[in-house]
This record gives sequence, structure tokens and C-alpha cells, in this order.
Amino acid sequence: MITREEYLKALDIVEAYHEQLNLSIDRRNSSWEDLQAGDNIIFDKVASKYLTTGKEYTVIRVSADWKERSDSCFRITDDRGRTKGLGKYPKGYVVRMV
Repeated sequence: MITREEYLKALDIVEAYHEQLNLSIDRRNSSWEDLQAGDNIIFDKVASKYLTTGKEYTVIRVSADWKERSDSCFRITDDRGRTKGLGKYPKGYVVRMV
């Protein structure tokens, strides 16, 4: 038989898990305008032989004027290990935040 203390401890664990899950869902619903260094992105379409469709990349830098200008850029590390800069709306690419 489970004691009340064990039940409450298990309930705390489940509640903490639900809080984590809600935070990750909120982040996925973030707007492209909110992109920042440390975010992860996936390319659904690429126009470079050094990026892989469906692979997750971490953003290493975002222009300071990202929210204000449509010609801002961000940087990632490509499959060769080199930094690659792309514009906010890169032609030939389909990008999404994860």
C-alpha cells in the first residue's frame, strides 16, 4: 500500500514534469522575431551543401537589430564546423524554431 507521503511526493514529481512540459511548449510557440543566441532551429529546406535538412542547429549569434530590421542576420555552425551567416529571411531556405 502507498502511504500518503509517498503519494504526495509522486504528485510533486508529476507537477514538476507538467511545468517543464508547459515551458517547452511555450518556447516552441515563440515567434521568429524572438530568435536569440542559444535557440535551436531546423531547416526544412536548404540551399547549401553544408547544411542538412531536418538537422537541429544552435544559433550562435543574432544581430542586435534583429527585431527592427528585415535584413538582419544570424549565425550557426554548419556541418563542416564553420560559422555560417544567414539573413533573417534567407532565400532558398525554410527555417523553423524548435
